[in-house]
Amino acid sequence: MIKTILVPTSGTQTDESVFATALGVARPLAAHLDFYHVRLSVCEAAVRLPHVQFCVGPAIRHAIEDLEQRDHRLSAAASKHFEDFCADNKVGVRGAPIAVDGVTAQRLEETDQAERRLLFHARHRDLVVIGRPHTSDLMPFNLIEVLLMGSGRPIVIAPDSKPAEISGTIVVAWKETPEAARALGAAMPLLRQARRVVLVGIAEEGNAADALDHLARQLKWHGIAAEALFVNDKAKKAVAVGLVETAMNLGADMLVVGGYGHGPLREVMFGGVTHALIEHAQLPVFMMH
Repeated sequence: MIKTILVPTSGTQTDESVFATALGVARPLAAHLDFYHVRLSVCEAAVRLPHVQFCVGPAIRHAIEDLEQRDHRLSAAASKHFEDFCADNKVGVRGAPIAVDGVTAQRLEETDQAERRLLFHARHRDLVVIGRPHTSDLMPFNLIEVLLMGSGRPIVIAPDSKPAEISGTIVVAWKETPEAARALGAAMPLLRQARRVVLVGIAEEGNAADALDHLARQLKWHGIAAEALFVNDKAKKAVAVGLVETAMNLGADMLVVGGYGHGPLREVMFGGVTHALIEHAQLPVFMMH
């Protein structure tokens, strides 16, 4: 069951697509959204900007002022983005669970120790919806990998543009691995709500097509009439490209994949899907380690 969703906010332009993705996930589940913003004190922000350490004289004062202004600007923007989102989408602001049929939300804000705090909150929610990395909020570029590897929770990576909905067509990238099985299990609440589910396998083993058909039959026990699509990629294109192309051709609203955990994440499903899937997919990507 997915009832609580953590939505890290940056106070930048990426909030728009992240918020829309989170709403698309939450609506069919009537879930609660926790919008979470981490502020950075001058000291922690300075550590994340090494060039500040080389400032001397008046430059130090200017650097401190710039960091303070950046923090206030991002915090104010994140708050306004949240307020506008709730007003535009008629989302009720709630700090405690109550009996309602629709999506609810609240905003939380803390200061410093961003990675530790985000991991804490992610572990206490059912799902995380996060945007792609950028430099404006001074978060680490491997934050998605940190959350994926350390939270024990599934993650949805929002695309750069706002998705229309999540409950239309969902594509599940499948390989006979525990990572793929965990991703499938975590995504079951969304798969049950989807109008169409397509299992996509890529030729690597002789019996892969049979395994895909078997999985589709098993999902019928859950009331999911999944289609099995076996892709024999003779062109040997990058699997990340092939998966995204297949999902887009099927009109998918989301791609579900399993994430491998061999050190810092640089490869995902099928051993050949690199961080390009995280950074460049044009649709929401649901991942589970």
